[in-house]
Amino acid sequence: MEFSARGLVLAERTVGEWDKSLTLLCEGIGKMSAWAKGAKRVKSPLLSACSMFTFGSYSFVKKGERVTVTSAQPEETFFGLRGDVRRLALAAYLCELCKTLCAEQQPEDALLSLTLNALYVLSAAKVQEEIVKPAFELRSLAQSGFLPSLESGCMVCGEQGGPMSFSPSAGGILCEKHAGTQRDCAPLSPSVFSAMRYVCTCDAKKLYSFRLPEIPLREFGEMGETYVKTTLGMQLQTLQFYRLLCDDIRKIEENQ
Repeated sequence: MEFSARGLVLAERTVGEWDKSLTLLCEGIGKMSAWAKGAKRVKSPLLSACSMFTFGSYSFVKKGERVTVTSAQPEETFFGLRGDVRRLALAAYLCELCKTLCAEQQPEDALLSLTLNALYVLSAAKVQEEIVKPAFELRSLAQSGFLPSLESGCMVCGEQGGPMSFSPSAGGILCEKHAGTQRDCAPLSPSVFSAMRYVCTCDAKKLYSFRLPEIPLREFGEMGETYVKTTLGMQLQTLQFYRLLCDDIRKIEENQ
């Protein structure tokens, strides 16, 4: 069976000396694995389109359980990511998160659009990483069925006034009175609470159109990361690498 689709390469793995195994998120199809024979050869027509972070048009042939890329044309490579190692590492984390949230061969066009937008703003350096990361984390979870309860007040009593806390394990906010019922509850500043609600409900094209001061932005980042780890039940390897890289860069900058 032959078919074609536009898609984003979320992951690549070298197989043998010249071949690649790809994980793509394709329009109308969803996440799928594909074999790209000879894609590592310098003269291969598949070389430019079968690399991570590439969005392009692909033709496939399916024989039994194996799907093979027969032709590919890149449309966007997000080349700007290669100029900043931190943004490159963050992009790898966002793609792994996207890959983890996607079910095999279930259409995920909204998540594909969300991921492409994140790669674009990172590649073009249009938005600071500290905003892109938590906004993507929260929005991707919300679109994948893990929308946190933020609009109806405290999850226990419905209280909407006064200090609020967020519990990643409960998936929503709790008032001051009931915050102690969840061990992982963390206080939410009003600005972070507003940012979380905005990210979950805004037009996807305006996802990164907000700003926070340094301290609330750090709080927002921690909240998004904790919600991902709690929801998935694990920490992704690319996140660990991104965190270690940020720490190393910060130490170098402090010693200069």
